[in-house]
Amino acid sequence: MIFFQIPSPDLSTLALGGATLRLLESYGFSADENYLLVRATYTDDADTSYGLNYGFFIYDVQDRAYVSNLNAQIVGVDNARDVDVVSAQIVGNSSNLTTIALVQTKGSETMRLTSMINGQVVSSDLIAELTDIENVGIESFQLARSGRFLAVQTSNAQLSSDNQPDTNDSSDIYLFDLSTGVVTRVSYVGGSEVNEPTYLKSIFVEGNQVSIGFVTDAAFVSPSRVDTNSTNYNADAGFRSDAYIWSSSFNTDGLIGNGRFDLQSIATDGTASGYVSSDDTLQITSAGVFFTSSSETLINADSNGEKDVYFTDTGAVVSRLNPPFVAELASGAIFLGANKNGSKAAFLTDSDEISGATGAQQLILLDTNTGDASVVSEDNGVLANDWVISGSVSASGYSVAFTSSANNLTQEPLAAASGSLFVKIDKVPIVGQVYHWRTHALLGETNVEIVDDADSAAVANIDTDAFGAYSLTNLASGESRLTATKTLVESDTNRVVTSADALAALKIAVGLNPNTNQEQPVSPYQLIAADVNKDGRVSSADALATLKIAVGLVDAIPQEWLFVPESTAYWDESDGVFTLSRSSVEWDSEGLLLDSPDTGEVNFVALLLGDVNGSWDSPDSAVLLDEAYFIALDEAGYGPLTQWGEFPGI
Repeated sequence: MIFFQIPSPDLSTLALGGATLRLLESYGFSADENYLLVRATYTDDADTSYGLNYGFFIYDVQDRAYVSNLNAQIVGVDNARDVDVVSAQIVGNSSNLTTIALVQTKGSETMRLTSMINGQVVSSDLIAELTDIENVGIESFQLARSGRFLAVQTSNAQLSSDNQPDTNDSSDIYLFDLSTGVVTRVSYVGGSEVNEPTYLKSIFVEGNQVSIGFVTDAAFVSPSRVDTNSTNYNADAGFRSDAYIWSSSFNTDGLIGNGRFDLQSIATDGTASGYVSSDDTLQITSAGVFFTSSSETLINADSNGEKDVYFTDTGAVVSRLNPPFVAELASGAIFLGANKNGSKAAFLTDSDEISGATGAQQLILLDTNTGDASVVSEDNGVLANDWVISGSVSASGYSVAFTSSANNLTQEPLAAASGSLFVKIDKVPIVGQVYHWRTHALLGETNVEIVDDADSAAVANIDTDAFGAYSLTNLASGESRLTATKTLVESDTNRVVTSADALAALKIAVGLNPNTNQEQPVSPYQLIAADVNKDGRVSSADALATLKIAVGLVDAIPQEWLFVPESTAYWDESDGVFTLSRSSVEWDSEGLLLDSPDTGEVNFVALLLGDVNGSWDSPDSAVLLDEAYFIALDEAGYGPLTQWGEFPGI
């Protein structure tokens, strides 16, 4: 468990006079959770009106340092004080980060969406570039994690097509396919527009389907049978407000069909419940949709008369979320955010059952699979003594950031008077190193990645440093795999695999020891390198394939680095032999299965496909592991020293 306060960013480039930080808020984590997007609200001491200004920064959670100032990146350091970045969103990993920012020139009503990749502006006005329309009056936007789809809420009628004219003078939602450039009006049902505003809340892409969540008073399903409250124009405020999901399949060419609308705020009688809050978060996840509502008809036993957090699963079954020790929160709760697969949901509540004597709104994180819940806004069992007002949950759900004015969560001075930003990480990172099996050289620039077994999506990755070391957090909610890859350079392919390796492979295939020192047994890593065609055995076909690599034939199997988990045992202690043989070369070629979120150290042993004799030579600058390291592996039962080559003098 890691808990800390985010410090104040450097605001000196954003103000004419001194800058006074008022508020720090989280706007989301990068996919690998290394970066946190932070909004700073501040006043300029040179501005006698004390108007609020906004700057966005990217904070490196691992290194505990700010790495970029979006205002400065967008318009340059000298002009950074002339713009406010009103809102922003990041998608992707820290090594490949896409940022979309809503930028407003101070003293002007003009706003534009600017897109950046790895800190470089690729479009200063994305909507104008796509549509030739400037200043469309963006009210809100949502960028899908994939980076392909962008949803925008606006009342500007110019974005509508000629055959779907926008005449309602109200907020509509448009979907931009950034791959094809096609714009689709989402808030358009049954061949006609609706008159009520549609409030954009969420966008989600999974597989070949894109979904958009919104709240509206309008009926997007049958007003006579389902959304029956939509026609009661004289009802109390909120009576008609419901949660909807629009979804459509897509392929490389764009959307398929017109999409469909599904009501999410479904009362127990199957009709629309109403009273869904358009001010609070609605989020689509793999498991379903989370939202906040004060309706008492969504479940049978709602008697608190307050807002509560609800979840509609993919089967359209609605349930209310509460901590396991509370049947109903007396003061209700407000949904804050969830992780990608919906297994962890965060909400805010000041109900006495949670806040106790503090009377302060607290942040709760609920495991929707197990029902377990924990208070995030605490440190060492002490609840925050002031309100939590906002926050965000990472894609894995193991990292949470929140804003509060509580002064008892840290011994440090608060960074911002109206709300400081805190981060809690509920994971111990996986650490390890990568080295070559025979030379024992530590390998830098090796990409280590965690892949979620459920959807084969990469959830975290990082390159090893010059000492072959890495550290990253297992962000997958279920089982995952840890893999390693490395790009070949000229020194890896230039005369490393030769005819000598082909001969060595042939000797192994016929049962001979290819090593010059016959006292040195065939290492499991030699067998893996010799199985060039990867059919699970070493045969004359592998020897031929190795020879093709050596002579550079065009049909040769491509060379590549292979990475074997060090923890995999290839030694049978009772029989005193290696478990791999020329007829059985089985190893974790798909990476190491991580079936526990608490995996600590994982090291990888590297070898080049076809380099049977291990002749690859390390760069002069490489750091080598000493003999003591391998003696310790031997003593720990990982295998005999000979598994890692020869050790003269031992």
